[in-house]
Amino acid sequence: MELYNFVKKELSKKKINYSSFEFLAGDASNRKYFIIEIKDKKLLLMYDNKEKSFKNFIKITRLLKSKVSVPVIHKIFENPNFLLIEYFGKKKYSDLIKGSNRKKLYFTAIDSLIRLHFLNFKPNIPKYTKETFFRESKLFFEWYLPMNSIKFDESIVNEFKKILFFSLERTLLIPEVFIHRDYHIDNLFFLGERKNHFKCGWIDYQDALIGPCVYDIVSLTQDARINFPKQLEHKIIEYYLKKFDNINKKDFLFSFSLIAIQRHLKVLGIFSRLFKRDKKKNYLTHIPRVKKLLKNNLEQEEFKDFNSLLRKLI
Repeated sequence: MELYNFVKKELSKKKINYSSFEFLAGDASNRKYFIIEIKDKKLLLMYDNKEKSFKNFIKITRLLKSKVSVPVIHKIFENPNFLLIEYFGKKKYSDLIKGSNRKKLYFTAIDSLIRLHFLNFKPNIPKYTKETFFRESKLFFEWYLPMNSIKFDESIVNEFKKILFFSLERTLLIPEVFIHRDYHIDNLFFLGERKNHFKCGWIDYQDALIGPCVYDIVSLTQDARINFPKQLEHKIIEYYLKKFDNINKKDFLFSFSLIAIQRHLKVLGIFSRLFKRDKKKNYLTHIPRVKKLLKNNLEQEEFKDFNSLLRKLI
């Protein structure tokens, strides 16, 4: 209620006249969203009190706008930071997905990635580095293990870093692309009236980086929020690889599982931090699924070093 009243007060200061205004949602970050109706048109009001992510959202939106479906930015307000952006409607993947349309929705999302990767779109944004991957993975040791009262020696973290850096050498062999970095069902919308890959609408891409082409496919098919059919994951991988016959399949599959391991460790750490630090306990419900996904990837023969190091801690 306090935030709601604050936003209404700021709208008044900025002389924004509206006929209706309601809180829509928040996410794992500090961003908050409101539906606002102005001159009989529904728009989304995004509030972000973090300067960096606010500026990044604007920058990445402008970079992507002719390539994939991202919200049109209608108005930018600063101090405090508000955006009036296009409202995609109640068409979020997480609200729409069911057995009968699952394949259609996911292949639309993959087509959107394929189009961007085909364009070889590499804007001037930071790259994923070995250090970035390691720093993210460390969240598992810093938050998940303490939350579960699991003790570990610092030598395990050092050994993990060595194995990760060595394994990432192979991932450097596959193409680098623009990475959304949080490409999952809560950040995708099905815009059925649009054509081809533009049917998939994107949000929440302000943390985008340049990195391995498997990354967003892993995010989509090994999602913490939903049980994803393994058969469909295989079909999506085959579909993607047929579009890019220059990619070595063995390197791609190795990198897919490696990034899955790294991402699941990161997610376990983030969800634990959201609970312990930010008092957001709803993310805890996803932890058993993430643990299962992590274990499935670790059990592959190529990752036995990771497995022997981590299995007792999960």
